[in-house]
Amino acid sequence: MNYFEYTELSASERLSVFMDSLSLTNRTPEYYVNWQKVIRETRKFELELNTLNYLIGKDNIYEETLRLFSQQPNLIKAVPSLIACRDKKFEVLSIDDFDNMEFYQIDFKHIDTSNIKKYVDFSDEAGLLDFLKNEAKLSLVDFVYGVETGLDSNGRKNRSGTTMEGLIERNVEKVATKLNLKHNPQASARWILDNWGIHVPVDKSERRFDEAVYDPEKNKLWLIETNYYGGGGSKLKAVAGEFTTLNDFISTAKDDVTFVWVTDGQGWHTAHLPLAEAFDHIDNIFNLEMLKQEFFLDLFK
Repeated sequence: MNYFEYTELSASERLSVFMDSLSLTNRTPEYYVNWQKVIRETRKFELELNTLNYLIGKDNIYEETLRLFSQQPNLIKAVPSLIACRDKKFEVLSIDDFDNMEFYQIDFKHIDTSNIKKYVDFSDEAGLLDFLKNEAKLSLVDFVYGVETGLDSNGRKNRSGTTMEGLIERNVEKVATKLNLKHNPQASARWILDNWGIHVPVDKSERRFDEAVYDPEKNKLWLIETNYYGGGGSKLKAVAGEFTTLNDFISTAKDDVTFVWVTDGQGWHTAHLPLAEAFDHIDNIFNLEMLKQEFFLDLFK
């Protein structure tokens, strides 16, 4: 099915075609680990970690750590990396043998050199000293590479959206070059007005569109938003409502402005009703399969 056949269908028919062609995933091989970030975060403390290798296997680990930290307080800044934490300032609850509770703060960015023992005690109670004494075998730099690789998995959800933005940008770039159109990723309504002279009514003054495509000959503008949902959840309903509202705002523009929503993912099977409502308002809702069928080329023509 091409773009023109798709747009001639009713809203419910377009929804059916859309749902039947949802992709299984948008995860490229690069999705799994951002190696540049892993390397960057590890190298921040490479010198300190190499120095801390001295503590591996030490029997009197507490005393050795206290002596080393006292001599080189800068080494303390590497402790959060060793316990898989990106925070530099911790709020800590301490509980003694009698269940007495105490709250305290410990700052690994601005080291309190007057109380080095506090950092050693924290490292001990966090299990780090026992690990260094009894379990650590390899270089701590290699260990932190592994830690950072694990921490990087927290960024995968954001990378899913970034992947979609990259796919949209590449598709737009290809078609814009062929049709002699202008485009700009992350364009704001203000930028569009200042550069292309088109006023875009928006629901949020700070909104930036994932892509804005402009035909200077026709003085026509397309605004594109994109996302991907591999799983369900309440957010899908909220997003469908948000883009329905955004489309209604944009449709009031005095200039020729069209809203386009590119979304995909099996998560939409859990939010059929709000998506159906969006289809009643938004004419151009596409998925990745439709981009593959060059819907953008026909749309921008």
